[in-house]
Amino acid sequence: MNRLLFFIILFPLVIFGSVEDRPGFNFESLGQIAIQHRGRIKPLDTFASESLQFVTGKKSWKGKGAVECLVGWLFNFDREWENEEIIRVTYKPLKAEMGLGDDKNYFSFNQLQDNEGLKRILKSAATKSRNRERLSDLEKKAVTVENQLGLIGEIFTGQAFAILPNPEGISASWYPITNLNTQGGLPYASDVTERFAITLKESVEAFLNKNAQGWNASVPRLISMLSEDMAKGSYPEKSVLKREIHYNRLRPFRVSWGLYTVGFIFLMVFIVGKRKMFQNLGLGAVILGLLVHTYGFTLRCLIAGRPPVTNMYESVIWVTWGCVLFSLFVWMAYKNSVVPTAATVFSIVGLVLADNLPFVLDPSINPLEPVLRSNYWLTIHVLTITLSYAAFALSLCLGNVVMGYYVFRPTSTTHIQNYSLYMYRAMQIGVVLLAAGTILGGVWADYSWGRFWGWDPKEVWALIALLFYLAVLHGRFTGWLKGFGFAATTVISFLGVLMAWYGVNFVLGVGLHSYGFGSGGMGWVSSYVALQLGFIILGYKNYKKALSSHSLDTSIFPKS
Repeated sequence: MNRLLFFIILFPLVIFGSVEDRPGFNFESLGQIAIQHRGRIKPLDTFASESLQFVTGKKSWKGKGAVECLVGWLFNFDREWENEEIIRVTYKPLKAEMGLGDDKNYFSFNQLQDNEGLKRILKSAATKSRNRERLSDLEKKAVTVENQLGLIGEIFTGQAFAILPNPEGISASWYPITNLNTQGGLPYASDVTERFAITLKESVEAFLNKNAQGWNASVPRLISMLSEDMAKGSYPEKSVLKREIHYNRLRPFRVSWGLYTVGFIFLMVFIVGKRKMFQNLGLGAVILGLLVHTYGFTLRCLIAGRPPVTNMYESVIWVTWGCVLFSLFVWMAYKNSVVPTAATVFSIVGLVLADNLPFVLDPSINPLEPVLRSNYWLTIHVLTITLSYAAFALSLCLGNVVMGYYVFRPTSTTHIQNYSLYMYRAMQIGVVLLAAGTILGGVWADYSWGRFWGWDPKEVWALIALLFYLAVLHGRFTGWLKGFGFAATTVISFLGVLMAWYGVNFVLGVGLHSYGFGSGGMGWVSSYVALQLGFIILGYKNYKKALSSHSLDTSIFPKS
């Protein structure tokens, strides 16, 4: 059979708009097809979800699921989707350079692809990239738009659909469906290709004619041919594909922050009303949230085949998990429900941001960078050092509890001393982990780059963060830092962690740790820093006022 499939079979079928609704269609079955994208074999369900979220910033579009949108983009014969305003652009300076309206955040493919302003910025970015110069925020945002256009353009043409398996193995390069339009290059028998072409034609006709019965009957046959007749044993197992689809559907980290929120509310009711039932309900919700969090984390590990801590999104879900876990350890030691209550605030904020800022915290599961492909060192170093961030996050939360007392009830010295003790315990855990992680990072650097220490920005700021906390502990030990000073410096020290964790990758953007680089979120972080410093200043003013009129016990911990 002549393989001019893509144009001979598909393009004559331009009869209905692809943007319209199609009730009764089962798009979930199509999501079980495996596709090769970014060097990884994944379900089409994942590819569709990642693509829709990257282009639109949303998990669905006007009531349509990701797979349905993806099929509509592919069967874009009437070009309606090219005029649909689906591409998200929110960076105001970029919109100004492109001559786009500041009152809109979504634009069509046709509006952007030939924009002269965008081309001018991309030309500058390309020159800087060749010269290994750092891109400006404007250029980074322009490159993101270019990538959005590139992805959706490849989907429109079918080039992105590498669903034709390579019989040589899963790790070999798969073929996009556009290869069906060539005379050769596909390692299948002609009768297999012919049957696949006929079934694909039936699927397209059913979709365009809104024939739900025909669509639902033809898609399973496509899956069967791809996984059996064309793959020759080199296709992912159904259980593997279904596990990832289950992860996509469950959204475990969204469920987790929902449970943490419920736990926070019940614990706050207990703290105010002192009814034991609410404490039990609150702790139960927090523990259940942690279990779901752990389950989601385990699923992600199984899907990726590695610990998921190689980008900012993965480190956020790991650090928020550790913060709740450490809070429960401290709670078991001291039986004070304020500790997990405070920890849930950090975890809720972190997981909500991770769930809603895909352009800043990319949730995609991608293959490891070459420097990270030693799973042993990845596990030992990265997990240890980021787990220290979790302990420091708990000390930050408890430090803000102490600061809250200084703002509203500066004479409650007993409570201040108790929470300062819990804060101190969390800090001790963090210092041990950060010191160990920094040393192990040197070992990993020697293994990966041939030197133990090179004053890379990530290394430097990890050391600075460690020295911050060591200085606080030393000040506490010598008596230089007492009640308010100890709490304030503990809270401020987390800014060192924030710089090592976020600032090096998203602000400086230089160094050998380029696998973790990203952009965005500066407004959120700056707002947090400003509010945090303002809270400390307010606490200091009220503390000094109370100190002048009361005889306060300024010791750090409760007297035994």
